[in-house]
Amino acid sequence: MINFNMYTTEELRDRLYEKASGEQDRFISKLKTLTPEQIIEASYEKVIRDDILIVFEGDDISRKQTIELLKLKEPLADCYARWLHNDFSHMDMLRDTISEFADDLVKYSEQKKKHNRHQPER
Repeated sequence: MINFNMYTTEELRDRLYEKASGEQDRFISKLKTLTPEQIIEASYEKVIRDDILIVFEGDDISRKQTIELLKLKEPLADCYARWLHNDFSHMDMLRDTISEFADDLVKYSEQKKKHNRHQPER
């Protein structure tokens, strides 16, 4: 068992990232042994696990949270499993992003039309 008090928060975060990174490397190695269809089916999991790994790399997780995650055998897989059972909708976020982008395009188009109307003809 690790004596967590011997490490700074940054060192613990580094350990968590290294542990999760090794876990992801093993996951990718396993993917490479699968058929193309199986790899495609696992692509969403790979992308979300990559994103979780990015969160682990940052400083968004408190010391206490980092310690608890380090205690897990597979923190990446466990976080992914939790992600699958949360109420957050990736599709809602995607819809919002597309809607905001399309609104920006409409505004730009309308501004461009107004600008062109005020230009003298040549």
